[in-house]
Amino acid sequence: MKKYYKPFWSYDAKKTENWLQIMALQGYFLEDIRPLKRLFIFQEGNDSQVIHYHIAYDKTKKHLFSNTLQYNGWRAVCHKGSWCILQNKRHTKDLKAFPIRDGIIKRNRKLLYFYIGLFIYLFLTTILFFTLISITVFFYNDTLTFSPMSFWLAVSVTSIILWLLTMYSAVRLYQTNKKFL
Repeated sequence: MKKYYKPFWSYDAKKTENWLQIMALQGYFLEDIRPLKRLFIFQEGNDSQVIHYHIAYDKTKKHLFSNTLQYNGWRAVCHKGSWCILQNKRHTKDLKAFPIRDGIIKRNRKLLYFYIGLFIYLFLTTILFFTLISITVFFYNDTLTFSPMSFWLAVSVTSIILWLLTMYSAVRLYQTNKKFL
């Protein structure tokens, strides 16, 4: 059994599906996922196979599949929470039906709006901070002194990480949804 940690796997479902397919070609077959921990658990097999994976997101948690999908060989490998990963062992040329991506598109859009809102908040907070510093220094001829406490270092590192995470997430979600539409 092998475990892999993929922190941003849900941002780009196609890339994750391709990675799962490569793992199957290497002889590792998906057994389970733990979405909250961002873990993929694989069982090692004796032979490699061409397996097509498809990631679905369904808030209703029913994961009902049409007869057409079942007839075309799609079956659920695992589902946790709202996530479901399907697999199909048929050749690419024989695949005629695929599950729809509406759930992932809606989820990504909501996350994108959240990160855009967070970006606007961070931007306005940063502008306010530098405006107050400028007013203090230029209009009151005062000097700023920062104590050498680790508090300022912690705040600076946290804000840089939050800025980077926000920008990365927003760009990645936008690009992924653009590919799906």
